[in-house]
Amino acid sequence: MPRLEKPTLYDIRQLKGIADFQFGKGAGEVLFPKDIMVERSRGTKRIKIVYLNEDRLCSFRVRDGFLILSILGGENLHKNKLGLRVKIIEDVEPFIRKGKSVFAKHVLEADEKIASKEEVLIVNPKDEFLGIGTAKMPGKLMIQINSGVAVDTRKGIGEKK
Repeated sequence: MPRLEKPTLYDIRQLKGIADFQFGKGAGEVLFPKDIMVERSRGTKRIKIVYLNEDRLCSFRVRDGFLILSILGGENLHKNKLGLRVKIIEDVEPFIRKGKSVFAKHVLEADEKIASKEEVLIVNPKDEFLGIGTAKMPGKLMIQINSGVAVDTRKGIGEKK
């Protein structure tokens, strides 16, 4: 088990600010309740992973300092109508639940705010949460073109956490 510690007030403000910027106003409050714990890098002492009740909530993407959601983090955002969504056709739902990539031809709707490399929530036509992933193209393009990978699915809810 990694060494977990309570985050400082500064850490919490920083985490909430990044979440609000990345996923929309209010996301910080949803993602980071009072009882979170953090794991820090041994070398830099920066936060690497955020936990809630010993379940991974999110981690930091070193390249740009953005948050990478876990299934738990994605579910929390989805329940509160936050985060950028990609809605897929019903036929491919079983594959997405297993963590397979979302192809542009399977996208019904996508938030226009989605930029390439952005963290997204994958949902079915009934807006039920299916998984999390990284956008491989802007949201507008996902709807306009019919080829290529739209979302690189990190984890689907059919998989073990």
